[in-house]
Amino acid sequence: MHIDQIIFGTTTNSKPTVIFVTGAWHKPHLYAGLLEGLRKTSFPVIAPCLPSVGGTCDNFDDDVHVVRKAIADEVSQGHEIVMLMHSYGGMVGSAAVQGYSKREVVRGGGVIRMIYMAAFALEVGLSLMDALNNTPLPWWRSANQKQWQAVDSNDIFYNDVNPQLAEACIEQLDLQAKGSFESKQTYAAWKYIDSTYIVCSRDNAIAKEAQIAMAKQPGGRFIIEYLDAGHSPFLSIPHQTVEMVRRTIWEPGTLGIGQDA
Repeated sequence: MHIDQIIFGTTTNSKPTVIFVTGAWHKPHLYAGLLEGLRKTSFPVIAPCLPSVGGTCDNFDDDVHVVRKAIADEVSQGHEIVMLMHSYGGMVGSAAVQGYSKREVVRGGGVIRMIYMAAFALEVGLSLMDALNNTPLPWWRSANQKQWQAVDSNDIFYNDVNPQLAEACIEQLDLQAKGSFESKQTYAAWKYIDSTYIVCSRDNAIAKEAQIAMAKQPGGRFIIEYLDAGHSPFLSIPHQTVEMVRRTIWEPGTLGIGQDA
């Protein structure tokens, strides 16, 4: 049976709906602790399954489409939305929100905040491959003509995660469509919608310095926060991660959690 998204809680709540966009190689169930944690604090959560994860699509258009549909469905019900994006998900989430910010939606709902959690926040016209100087990273292995496999995942994704939990996650990683990394960004949402960048200071997938550079781009509407964690804080420090996201939504700019000088 095909599942196109996972819903945690209902979307009839007065709190904004969190639409979560996964990273590459990861399907939504690998983030279940984070998504369930947000639900327990009364945030409805929708996590679309990205076709590029396990798929062979030539670009990120299908990913953008499924996320954009989730946004449109919430907007049609008058719901406010917070976009929470991890890693590659920043590319997809940024593109998907075009035309759906709170100020652009005539009635009721709309996107009120973007949260980039160790996520790609790129300028229009740049692809993820462009950001990497068009050089595949050493831990990408070509599985076939259309897909990348992530290797050395324990050190790259889960360097500060409990080893048993990390091993279980590694076994559930899927292949990633190469075309998704070659798609050019179509909308820099972080220029037009209030945004938070959560820098993961011990990240081995996206260097801390690269995260900070994205959060400090000219024209950005970012507040920068820090988690002392690797690329998967939702696994290594789940309670702190949920609390940071929760407070980022309600009290942006007041956290002071793990702030760097």
